[in-house]
Amino acid sequence: MIEPNQHLLGFILQLTQNIKPIQKTMIGHGLLMMFVALATGLLLWVSLLGGFEIYPGFILSMNLGGTSEGWARVHRGIPMNALMVLVFAFVVGSLSFSSKKENILGWIFIATGWANTVFYIAANYSANRGLSFGENKFGASDIFSFIALMPAYVFGVLSMVVIFQMAIHCLKKS
Repeated sequence: MIEPNQHLLGFILQLTQNIKPIQKTMIGHGLLMMFVALATGLLLWVSLLGGFEIYPGFILSMNLGGTSEGWARVHRGIPMNALMVLVFAFVVGSLSFSSKKENILGWIFIATGWANTVFYIAANYSANRGLSFGENKFGASDIFSFIALMPAYVFGVLSMVVIFQMAIHCLKKS
């Protein structure tokens, strides 16, 4: 057990000492999602500025498509998915599931994180914000609506079921 007065570094080292392969994979994917989030911050900057500043006063004009508000949603939304995958990397390995079940759960959360990452980016190019397969109050559906919504819908529902089952598992064991 970790002592309350133990240093943060010691806590982290103890936490990661017995890390399982699926946890390491989840951490790697979570960090890659965080990298994408940072990169989309650059895209937000370019969208707001209308281009890329090469040196002070010289902006290489470019249009990324989407809206600045959409790029702001992308830049804010993806880190939450990255954090979800990083947090569940430690949760999945802590609940005494079989190795096979840990792997299945891990890959479900990885797929959910990437599906939501794709959602945020594709939704910024969709007239209806990728919120429905058909027309909605924001606009008509298009290929970006489908690209945004389909994987996020499938893995969003799947991860909700899995999280509920994990919660029940924890509550039964407590």
